Amino acid sequence: MMHPRHLSFGTAGLRAPVGPAHGQMNVAQVTRASAGLAAWLARNAATRSPSRSRVPVEDISDEDPRGFGLSIYGENGPLRVAVGYDARYGSHTFAATAAEVFAGAGFEVTLLPTPTPTPVLPWLVRYRGLDAGVQITASHNPAADNGYKVYGPDGSEIDVSAEKDVEAAIRELEDPLTVPRVAVRPAGNQLRRYLDQVVAEINPDENDRLRVNNERAALKIVYTALHGVGGRPLAQALGAAGFARATPVIAQQYPDPTFPTVSFPDPEQPDAVELLLRQAADTGSDLLIALDPDADRCAVGFRRTDGTHRMLRGDELGPLLATRLLEPHDGDGPAPVVATSLVSSTLLPDIAGELGWDCVITPTGFKNLMRAGDNRPGPLMFAYEEAHGTCPMPHLVADKDGLATALHACAWAAELKARGRTLGDELARLHRRFGAYAGTQIHVRTSDPEGLVAQLRTDPPSTLAGIDVDCTDLPAEQGILIGGRHRDGTCVRMIGRVSGTETKTKVYLEVSHFPEPRGAEDLLERLRAEVEEFLHGI
Repeated sequence: MMHPRHLSFGTAGLRAPVGPAHGQMNVAQVTRASAGLAAWLARNAATRSPSRSRVPVEDISDEDPRGFGLSIYGENGPLRVAVGYDARYGSHTFAATAAEVFAGAGFEVTLLPTPTPTPVLPWLVRYRGLDAGVQITASHNPAADNGYKVYGPDGSEIDVSAEKDVEAAIRELEDPLTVPRVAVRPAGNQLRRYLDQVVAEINPDENDRLRVNNERAALKIVYTALHGVGGRPLAQALGAAGFARATPVIAQQYPDPTFPTVSFPDPEQPDAVELLLRQAADTGSDLLIALDPDADRCAVGFRRTDGTHRMLRGDELGPLLATRLLEPHDGDGPAPVVATSLVSSTLLPDIAGELGWDCVITPTGFKNLMRAGDNRPGPLMFAYEEAHGTCPMPHLVADKDGLATALHACAWAAELKARGRTLGDELARLHRRFGAYAGTQIHVRTSDPEGLVAQLRTDPPSTLAGIDVDCTDLPAEQGILIGGRHRDGTCVRMIGRVSGTETKTKVYLEVSHFPEPRGAEDLLERLRAEVEEFLHGI
C-alpha cells in the first residue's frame, strides 16, 4: 500500500480531487510522480540498452566529439517524453510541472501547447518513437478531480508491474522541493497530424470518392463535447472526412472545468446526453455522438424508424463496430485478436467464436486490453470495454480513442442511410443471429467499496431473476461474478467490483441469449430492481 502522501495507480493512472492535502492532486504530487517516473524510465532504459547508460567523466576521451554529453545521456542521446493535458482545473499547471521535472532529469520534453484530447498522447509516443508520455486528465470523473496517466514506449498505458515499480520509485523521493526543474517551452501543435492520420483511416478509395462523399454529406449528425477538449477536433475531423451536416450542442461545445450542464461529464449518464437527445429531436438528426471531456470515450446514438432517438450502450457499440471493422477469419494464417474486459458483455466472445476471431478477455482497463495480443499468434485488431471505451485502430492509437470511434461510426451510418438502414438495424441483425443481449450498471457510492464487494462474496444471492446462480471469484482482484443459465438458454450475470477511478462499487448486470430484445429488456429491469433491493439490504 502506498504511503498516505502518495497516490496509487488505479484502472487508468493516478486520480484524485485537486487540493493541497496528502492524497489529493497538487503540484507536490505531480512533482513526486514525475521524478519517480523519470528515475524508473532511466533505470529501465539502461537495462534495455547498455548504450543508454551514462559514461563516467574520467572515461571520456578529450578527442571524443560527444564530450561531456556522454556522461549525461549515454550514447543514444536523452530519453524523450511527451506531456499533454486536458482543460480541467490545474491541468496546465500540472503539465508544466511534469515537463519541468522531466527536463530537470535530463529528458528531451515535448510539452503540448494547448489542452489536447488524450488519444493524441499515445499516438504521439508511437508516431515519434518516444520513450514515454504523460497526460494530465481525469477523463470523465467529477469536476473536482484530476489525474496523471502514463504511457510507455509502445504507446499503451504502462502495465500493473510497471506501475508498482514506479510507485516504489516515487516512495524513494523524500522532499519534492529538492527535485530539479528546468523551464520548458511548449512544442508545436501535434493535433493536425493526428487528425490527418485518423481521417485517412476512413477515406474512401479514389473510385468511390464521389459516392461516399455524397453519402456523408447527406448524414445529419449532432454531437457534444461535454465541456471538454474534443469539440473543435471532432468538428475538424468531420469536416475533413466530408460530413457537411454536423452540428454541435453549443452549450457543451467549449471547455469548461465546472461542467455546468451535467451532474457528471460521463456519456454513460442519462443527464449528460439530455441536451444531445433534445437537439437531435429538434433537428431530426440521423446520428448522435457524445465524447467525454478528454475525448477518449465515445457514445453513439441513432434515429429510430418512428423518429425518436436512442443511445447505444457501450456493450452494443463495441460488438457492432467489431463486425464493421473485421472480416470473418477464413483460417488462412493467424486469427485476428479482439479483446474485451471481464465486465463487458459476452456478445463479442460469442461473435468471435462464430467468425473465427481469437477473443481475449482481460481484467478491466485498457492497460490490460492493449496487451491482449501478447503471446498470441495473430495481431490485436480491436478492443473495447463497456464504459464506451473503444480502440478501433490499435496500430495507430494503442488506447481507447473517442475521435476515431466517432469517425468510424459516422462512416458506417452514412453507408447504411444510403441503403435505408441504421445502426439499430445492424444491432437487430446481431440479436437475430446470437440472441438478445441487454446490460446495465448500478453504481454504489460508498466510503468502503472493498467492504461491499467482500460482503457480496461472503453472502451472495442464490437466484437472480428467478434463475439459479453460482458465485465465482474473478482473477486479479477484479471482483466477484454471480451468474447462471436457465434451461431455455437464457443467461443472467452480475459482477461486483471496486471502481479503479472513483470511490464507489460498480455492479454490472447482463441478460443474454434471450429470444427477443423486448423480453431481454424486461428481464433486465426485473434483475436490476432485484439487485438494487439486495444491495440496500447489505
